Amino acid sequence: MKKNIALLCLMFVVIQASAQFNLMGKILNYTGKEDLVVNIPLVYGFHKENSISIPVAKNGTFNITLPTETQNFVSLIFQRQFYTLLITRNKNLTASINENNKNLELLSGTALLENKLLQKINIMENPAFMEEQAAHLYGGLNFTELNAKLIQPYLAKRDEKIDIITASKISLKNKKLIISEVKYLAYNYLNDFARTQLNNKPAIDSMIINLFDNSIIKPEVFPAGLQYYSFADNYLRYLETKAFLKIKKDNIKPTEPIPYYGISLDSANVVVKKYGKPYWRWVGSTKNFPEPVTEQYTYQQIINLYYDKDLRQIAALSEVFKKRFPQSKFNQEIDQKVNSLRQMLAQNESNTDIVVLKDYDKIQSVYDVIAKYKGKVVYLDVWGTWCGPCKEELKFMPQLKSAFTNKDVIFLYLDMDEEDRDAIWKEFIKVNGLTGVHFRKNRQTIAPLWKELLADNQDKAEYYPQYFIFDKEGKVAVSKALRPSDKEALYQQINSVLVH
Repeated sequence: MKKNIALLCLMFVVIQASAQFNLMGKILNYTGKEDLVVNIPLVYGFHKENSISIPVAKNGTFNITLPTETQNFVSLIFQRQFYTLLITRNKNLTASINENNKNLELLSGTALLENKLLQKINIMENPAFMEEQAAHLYGGLNFTELNAKLIQPYLAKRDEKIDIITASKISLKNKKLIISEVKYLAYNYLNDFARTQLNNKPAIDSMIINLFDNSIIKPEVFPAGLQYYSFADNYLRYLETKAFLKIKKDNIKPTEPIPYYGISLDSANVVVKKYGKPYWRWVGSTKNFPEPVTEQYTYQQIINLYYDKDLRQIAALSEVFKKRFPQSKFNQEIDQKVNSLRQMLAQNESNTDIVVLKDYDKIQSVYDVIAKYKGKVVYLDVWGTWCGPCKEELKFMPQLKSAFTNKDVIFLYLDMDEEDRDAIWKEFIKVNGLTGVHFRKNRQTIAPLWKELLADNQDKAEYYPQYFIFDKEGKVAVSKALRPSDKEALYQQINSVLVH
């Protein structure tokens, strides 16, 4: 009996171990200067935290086992080139990459046919309308003109790809999955175009509404591909646009329910201010998406908040998530993430390297702060806890500070948050371990500081985040300086001020 149990356990382990994907191959003309990386999204989106370095031998060969529960669209990355692959549990693929011309050749394996097809249709092909000059070509057109000159021709090309997939010899399951990705990718590209390239608000609204009004919210296959969840994210933004146009048109009062959301505008404002946009999208998701979609989509939102180290938002969203999905397979990981942020907060409560200036509400001039650090170079970060790009840049701060350890550089943070977010701001900088000097202003009181900072700059735009470098005499040496994510280029900028 014991022998049978042991045998069953061994079989279980073997089955579990085999539920993976094997990727192998060779980099031709390999110089060994850059890494080979695969990025496996949790649900959707590209997040560097999901990247796995693939060990490559001196002769360019590689062999790695990748985790996958069912199927994943992943990105193979080499020298800034991205190659989309479909990995399926218990399958394998052999490929080669030529370092000279960056050509990916798919050679053999049980996952060969579907990946050859992805290559043939160039699934992630960037449309011409997403190129830089597109704004000049299409930016001023109305929706009728856009539909004729851009949308319909693009959808015709999409349909050509779908015909190629349909005629292929891959499995019916994979056909459905890849066709679904192609359809939702088209929505995502057109949405991105409308929101980033058009400068006519009525045309933007018309394009978004006409585009998504005819879309199918229920995924055609499940588990759905990553493009479906990107579509779901865009769909929620479409619902916001449509809801607020309807509020204006029908003169819906702030105390009355918002269409598609079921809560009043007053309540929505409270929710967003207290818990952020992810919580608001949770409301929209629960009212409009199938339950399995809401679960997967919100899980990704929670993980995003973890990487942003936003304890206030992740704690609130996690609480309602677990109430809605008490048996979710994600709950244990979510608890671990939330608790780790709480530990970070506790560890930094007494961190003397995190300095919040006393009486910061009384500071009238940015130069009153800079004067305290005469003889040192000051790198000023103007940001806000509500600002996504600001929080993304904060992830590069440890590397920046490491580059100037034991050098005469002060890192100063000017936060713009309203008075009712004072506690949230202080909590956020502690959770993130933002060593340096901090002070806060609200939208009204930061105005004179912006005028000081931009006094000698022709560009008076007060966007967030924004950076400034002050010299050792306390004068602005570089207005609108480079961002932490610019890395070496920024380090050179700071060093150029240090040596003078």
